[in-house]
Amino acid sequence: MRSQGDNRSALSGKGPKQRFLGDRGLIGLIAFLSAFIPLSTDLYLPALPGMAQYFGASAERVNLTLILFFVFFAAGMLFWGPWSDKYGRRPVLLVGLSIYSLAGFFCAASQDINQLIFFRVLQAVGASAASAVATAMIKDVYESRNREVILALVSSMVLISPMVAPAFGAILLGFTSWRGVFVALAAIGLLALAGSLALQETLESRYTGSLWQSLGRLALVAKNPGFLSLLLIFSLLSFSGMAYIASSSYIYIDGFSLSEKLYSLYFAFNALGMIGGPA
Repeated sequence: MRSQGDNRSALSGKGPKQRFLGDRGLIGLIAFLSAFIPLSTDLYLPALPGMAQYFGASAERVNLTLILFFVFFAAGMLFWGPWSDKYGRRPVLLVGLSIYSLAGFFCAASQDINQLIFFRVLQAVGASAASAVATAMIKDVYESRNREVILALVSSMVLISPMVAPAFGAILLGFTSWRGVFVALAAIGLLALAGSLALQETLESRYTGSLWQSLGRLALVAKNPGFLSLLLIFSLLSFSGMAYIASSSYIYIDGFSLSEKLYSLYFAFNALGMIGGPA
């Protein structure tokens, strides 16, 4: 049986202590930031059919708010990571979360589908900073066994979020429109921003090279055949999940005439199956 001291040591990291957040607050912030992508995509899935009807747009057009989010999220991480190595985790996090929150409010105020697509791209850029910095902070603060424990906690948060987010989105749609869902996403960004304001810098030594040198190191890794093979495999595996996410709300709500709340329950059940499958 683990002692209370062992539990504390698993939560404590190296470097200066977090004066305002503390050990548990830092872990909570990292887990929250890591869950940004499932929250940003799955929360408004129940609203997609209604958004297509509101804008008079095709499902394919509305789905660009999802697809381009993933594309620019992935691309943004390639830049935010090196920037956080050079300028620090906290400044990059504050900038990224400010972009994310502001874009969320603009999404809610969009007057046509093109505006919404543009602001979703902007929101993806901000969200990618949150995920990139969250991963980097784990490396900054935790070592060996403690790092494994924190990664397990963060992974649990990432796995649970897809089950909870659509249900929360469906509840919101019972009181407001799709615009209110994006206001909720903006509020989530502001909550993370408040936590980041209380964060003390976790990176003790900064990278002194240029951004182009950092990108050059990424290009060097990309030339590794073993890395490219694994990257291709994991990318192909994600395609099926992305296809399901993009089409599920139309199939359940429009095709089977389910309510948004009932759809969210089916989605959560499927997400639970994905979690339990590897076990």
